[in-house]
Amino acid sequence: MHIPIRNGVAVALSVYLFPSLSLAQPGSTTSSPAAHEHDLLEEIVVTANPLGQTSDDLSQSVTVLQGEALRQQLANSLGETLARTPGIANASFGENVGRPVIRGLQGTRVGVLSNSMAVADVSSLSQDHAVSVEPFLVDQIEVLRGPSTLLYGSGAIGGVVNMVSPTIPQSIPENGYSGRATAEGNTAADEEFAAGRLDLGSGQFALHVNGFHRRTDDYDIPGNANLYPDGEDEHEDHDEEDHDEHEEHEEQDSGTLDNSFLKNHGWTVGGSWIGEQWLVGVAYTDYKSEYGIPGGAHVHEHEEEHEEEEAPVSIDLQSQRTEVEIAGRDPFPGFEQIKLRYVDTQYEHTEYEGDETGTVFNSDSDNSRLELRHDQWGIWQGAFGLQYTEVDFSARGAEAFVPTSHTDTTGVFWIERAELDAWQFDLGMRYEDVKSRVPNTLIVEEGETGPKADVDFQPFSASAGALWQLNDTVGLSLSVAHAERAPAVEELFANGPHVATQVFEVGDPSLDKEKNLHLEAGVSITVAGFTGSANVYYDDFDNYIYLFDTGEEEDGLPVQLWQQQGADFIGGEVELRYDFEPGRYGHWQVFGFGDIVDGELSDNTDVPLAPPARVGMGLDWDQEGMAAYLLWIHAYKQDNTAPLETPTPGYDLLNAEVSYSVVTGDQLEFQVYLQGQNLLDEDIRNSTSTLKDYAPQIGINAIFGVRAYF
Repeated sequence: MHIPIRNGVAVALSVYLFPSLSLAQPGSTTSSPAAHEHDLLEEIVVTANPLGQTSDDLSQSVTVLQGEALRQQLANSLGETLARTPGIANASFGENVGRPVIRGLQGTRVGVLSNSMAVADVSSLSQDHAVSVEPFLVDQIEVLRGPSTLLYGSGAIGGVVNMVSPTIPQSIPENGYSGRATAEGNTAADEEFAAGRLDLGSGQFALHVNGFHRRTDDYDIPGNANLYPDGEDEHEDHDEEDHDEHEEHEEQDSGTLDNSFLKNHGWTVGGSWIGEQWLVGVAYTDYKSEYGIPGGAHVHEHEEEHEEEEAPVSIDLQSQRTEVEIAGRDPFPGFEQIKLRYVDTQYEHTEYEGDETGTVFNSDSDNSRLELRHDQWGIWQGAFGLQYTEVDFSARGAEAFVPTSHTDTTGVFWIERAELDAWQFDLGMRYEDVKSRVPNTLIVEEGETGPKADVDFQPFSASAGALWQLNDTVGLSLSVAHAERAPAVEELFANGPHVATQVFEVGDPSLDKEKNLHLEAGVSITVAGFTGSANVYYDDFDNYIYLFDTGEEEDGLPVQLWQQQGADFIGGEVELRYDFEPGRYGHWQVFGFGDIVDGELSDNTDVPLAPPARVGMGLDWDQEGMAAYLLWIHAYKQDNTAPLETPTPGYDLLNAEVSYSVVTGDQLEFQVYLQGQNLLDEDIRNSTSTLKDYAPQIGINAIFGVRAYF
């Protein structure tokens, strides 16, 4: 279940979102189930909003997961955590790796943030690269649909996912302390998971500490790993020995997904000095993860009468993140608020082939951001901002398919918001300068190297939107945005084999800026216990950049080229909920949703890796300390596929949970829960994943957990 933000969706695509300031707010505590259970009328402050607005005041299309709604959906990857949210899909690489897909757009078009600053890993480079943030430790996840380039740069042309956690404390806990601890296990992967968090405060000083540890084995699947087993329809004249070997391979493949293990752990320590007017804080996070790549080892070489098989591929990832924040109210005449943030991220991951090192990816990122909210100008509220990011990237090894690069990005933005009677107006613009220097491109032919390359792009984005609240029941919205995106280094200069994804990837240095015209309209309805929302959108891309499968092979791998042409996306989302009055048999709520998107290129072929149309229904119930929910989602078959892309079957997902919470004393609460995932044991394939034909999602799974709040 998720919490729909606004009482419905009122969408204005002037994206004016960045963190609001929170100083000296006594009474802030770690949220617990009893504090927010199924309370859809609760006002939720979206931290990515500079004007201090609650969810009911936003004209941006936003969904927020927090509290029990977030806990029910938590998974080992960010993509899977959000996969049951309307308009969001999962670009999965097995169960343990996944990045969000927003309205059919993924990779470098979706910004992934931690406390409104870029996570700065390399997850946008390739689907096998995990997001280096642990979902179990965040308090709130905010999803901004549509172009979010105005404040977060051209890498957010498709939308933004912002994970909110108090790594730098923003307030002093009531009673001087708060925290929570979780322990969880499951049956389908023999998972062992534990996490904890502690917030301390006294006077003007606050401290935050958290940590987690997870270990899983290869996970259970409903049947065969391969959706289209080799030779199933192509080779009818097998000799008996080959046929027996094929059947034996299928039996080994059935029931468990080989090389799908996960081991990760991490910790954070952060502190703040919180005064009446100023806040100064710093935090350090260490994150490590080791995981297998399902389907990463393929037989593609034959020598005389025996086959030579590659070793299984695994990834060892580590990230160290240092954050500094200085924020203040009324810093100088004409301005209400200032916030200065700096984040340094040292990231490295190594792709292993068995015990041998294959490719090592390094990224050293420095991200600085200044935000100024000005005093009210008549009916207008607004903010200015400046952002500078510097990224040094390298890939070393025989299969380093992306060259070493240095990228500097400078961005300035300005947003304004006005309220006039029943109307709300939003305006915004952003200008960026993106410079990338590539000292030496990858090998073009044996013994030769490509030329040095310097590229410079100036993306510009602007938007305008209007929200009209007709009455207490109905709200309407209409918006338009022009957004531009600079091509990523891998899209320009990739040239080589990538063993984890099993493709030979080739970039195009002549790629131009990607441009998007986005139109959206929405309606929201609130009456008695009923809330509903619907919105439709249209994206018209010029120079849309995508990977094209040539049908050829290089080094035994399919060759895929980065190229561009026009593309159109059209889609919509609807959400409905009815909240019954609490009665003798508890508090009941029923809800439903649906989403669909269709993407087509100018040559009348379909956009690759499109999500399927979906419908879903659910039920929430709670009474005193007991709570339960049931969720059913039907995903339709996805056969609107790019050339050489296989269709993906539809599926039915059924999840359920029961939980019991008990409060002891003034601040201690315990909760136990039993959750069932994929109760129908369906063979679930994500059409947005390049690994969909080789790695289904987890089969039927029982999760048992206990959590304490204090």
